[in-house]
Amino acid sequence: MYLTQGLHRAVQRSPHLPATIFGDRVRTWMESGERVARLAAGRKAVGVRTDDRVGILALNSDFYHDYFLAVPWADAIINPVNTRWSTAEIAYSLRDCDTRVLLVDDTHAALIPELRAAVPQLQFVLYLGSGECPEDALDVEVLINRHEPIADVRRGGDALAGIFYTGGTTGRPKGVMLS
Repeated sequence: MYLTQGLHRAVQRSPHLPATIFGDRVRTWMESGERVARLAAGRKAVGVRTDDRVGILALNSDFYHDYFLAVPWADAIINPVNTRWSTAEIAYSLRDCDTRVLLVDDTHAALIPELRAAVPQLQFVLYLGSGECPEDALDVEVLINRHEPIADVRRGGDALAGIFYTGGTTGRPKGVMLS
């Protein structure tokens, strides 16, 4: 089994049914599959390589769906960030697992300069918001619209899927690796 298998199946079986609903935004399975393949292409274009860690610092939305599928589609590893952490804790987790790309929403966009300063290996910040894209970030929608879909690498099996950090109740948070 591979991580994007469910998306492929839904696109095949129910392409015109809703995949995600967030506020007024409704995307079908076909639209979702296209977005995921284009977002994966956009990430590859900015230099995401096999096994790179791609983080997300965002509140729950339909963007999480795109993120959780586009990262393994591009043969990379997900690293969701705890939105309740302090900036220092966020920076620690990003440095600890060597996150190279971070997706950030409107709520957390103000942290971009501080995170860039605290996480030297952070190469790209991708903006998921609906406002104006910060000058030191790339707009996710622009990446999606500029790139043609790429083929799914079908990451799965024993390959590392994600690094998930504990709450750090007994010291520093620890990254738990899941295949």
